[in-house]
Amino acid sequence: MKKSLFLAFSAAAMLFASCGTTSKVEGSGIKADAPKVGAAKVVLDEWQGSELGGEIPQWVVELANGNYGETALAKVMPDIKGKKTFVTIGYGDNLDFVRQWTDLVDVETEVASTLSRVAAKAVQAEMEGKGAKEGQKNVDATTTEQTLNMYRTSLTSVRFSGLEKTAQFWTLSHKEAGKESYDSKYSYYSVWTIDKKLFEDQLKSAMSNIDETSTEEKALKDMVRQRLAEQLSVHTNSDAENDKADEEALK
Repeated sequence: MKKSLFLAFSAAAMLFASCGTTSKVEGSGIKADAPKVGAAKVVLDEWQGSELGGEIPQWVVELANGNYGETALAKVMPDIKGKKTFVTIGYGDNLDFVRQWTDLVDVETEVASTLSRVAAKAVQAEMEGKGAKEGQKNVDATTTEQTLNMYRTSLTSVRFSGLEKTAQFWTLSHKEAGKESYDSKYSYYSVWTIDKKLFEDQLKSAMSNIDETSTEEKALKDMVRQRLAEQLSVHTNSDAENDKADEEALK
């Protein structure tokens, strides 16, 4: 059974959905009989609960706009207020595959891996930016790499405990341009949460071995820890989406 639902998202936006396992989750008003709108078309063929007339929760819109963090999600998922969120997303042409990838992912390891990735990019951007301000044409590559490795090692070696799955959902969609249909895929989304203080304590422990003997090193470490504590965390099986999320986290 297919339903023709055209969503007016931008061409680059993704369609996200949620299961309603959190209480008081606000609906978006998007249902199977919604009218066609807009020119950029992502056609939603099927989704979890669609056969029963279930609607797509409002936080699908937040995720479609790349708002993965707790600040945006807490507005439509009240139960996650005061918690750090982590989103895992799987894409593919087989529902069982993307479901297993997302559900069976070692989330503790993925959290550490994602934080390590974002931290490394933040460190590199900060060091290169500082060098540019000081008029250095080339930042010392050896020093930069040593610093990056120190952050990577410290963050990837720690497993973050206390994460709980709060919600998950799947969709089947495709894109249309004129009479052409393409990019049919399943998307499976899981939202994980962890007590914010517990997360920050573990993050502090993970970064305890990072050198901060100089004022500059301490300032860099404080900046990275603050970014990781406050910014979004998302991991997908799409490198392009991971890079896009990292860019948002570093703004």
